Amino acid sequence: MIRVDVAVVGGGMVGAALAALLADGGLEVAVIEAHPPRPPAAELDLRVSAIAPASRELLAVLGTWPTLAADACAYTAMEVWDATGRGRTRFDAAEAGVAELGHIVENRAIQHALWQRLEGRANLQRLCPAQVAGLLIARDTAQLELDDGRLVEAALVVGADGARSQIRAWAGLENVGWGYGQKTIVGNLRTSDPHQATCWQRFLPSGPVAFLPLADGRCSLAWHATTAYADHLLGLDDAAFRAELEVASGGALGAIVEVGPRGAFPLRLQHALHYVRPRVALVGDAAHAIHPLAGQGVNLGFRDVRALTEVLLDAVAQDADPGDVDLLRRYERERQPDNGAMLLAMDAFKRGFGTTAAALRWARNLGLDAADRSGPLKRAVMRRAMGLG
Repeated sequence: MIRVDVAVVGGGMVGAALAALLADGGLEVAVIEAHPPRPPAAELDLRVSAIAPASRELLAVLGTWPTLAADACAYTAMEVWDATGRGRTRFDAAEAGVAELGHIVENRAIQHALWQRLEGRANLQRLCPAQVAGLLIARDTAQLELDDGRLVEAALVVGADGARSQIRAWAGLENVGWGYGQKTIVGNLRTSDPHQATCWQRFLPSGPVAFLPLADGRCSLAWHATTAYADHLLGLDDAAFRAELEVASGGALGAIVEVGPRGAFPLRLQHALHYVRPRVALVGDAAHAIHPLAGQGVNLGFRDVRALTEVLLDAVAQDADPGDVDLLRRYERERQPDNGAMLLAMDAFKRGFGTTAAALRWARNLGLDAADRSGPLKRAVMRRAMGLG
């Protein structure tokens, strides 16, 4: 029997960050992960994240940012425009009073750096590869059964096991949401014009196409398209794909010189009606999954990590039970409204730009132009997206 204060199920970026912070705070922690993290390789992975300044600060507190900064690409502006009209807006770091809006970082590199941070800790056990086969919740403890027969007993189990969270299902925490009938195509590409440390996003009726700057001068592609169109694009050879992408991007960065391997994942919004119950809490995608058009997914997860850590370390300082549901509801009250507001905002944004109705096209173009001239409101939106207010 492995006995700990907190068992974190899922060792991705969010779960690993939570485990590290809790261990730093003196708790006995176990993190359970099915797949050993892959180390960074010479060729960048297909999945990257836009790390907001608040998330960068969290990674700095954990001591991992110096390692990640070497290959991260700071972006100082975002250019957003509508392919069906003249509406356009630009978000600039100088307007928000910061040096950069964020950094584009490889997901694989973040997870690997955090797992290195977990090594050699007397009060932290990494159980990997291992999968949870069952969850039993009792009055004073929760017990996890692993697929190899081991048992993990904890005062609190945290589900950080993604959008298809098994912990959420076993705990009976209801989840609501809907699919978008879209996929995001990801890959790395080189353009004839420099990216200018800017994120470029052009909205099409079928979904936006975005170029995210990489440190080696290339761009990471995030092309959101209807499922049928995405499947068509994935079936094209490189030359045909480049041709369609040049049209879709409106030649924003000139010609598409080269494209690498491509992948895709389906898009969905979902939100847990409750994040906690006795002995269980949810963080990250297990609690909320958002449309990726504004790159807020992992940043919301890191905000969950900060909030839950504060609640649990306060509990330990007061000799309270970390699995007490009244205590855990403090975390839920802080994070659920914030996450819900961002989910609904991105859903409205996606639907507003996905319509072909003439009146709504006119309204959204007018809105983009108004946003570009809005001054204080525009700065507030930027700082909110950066997790700074």
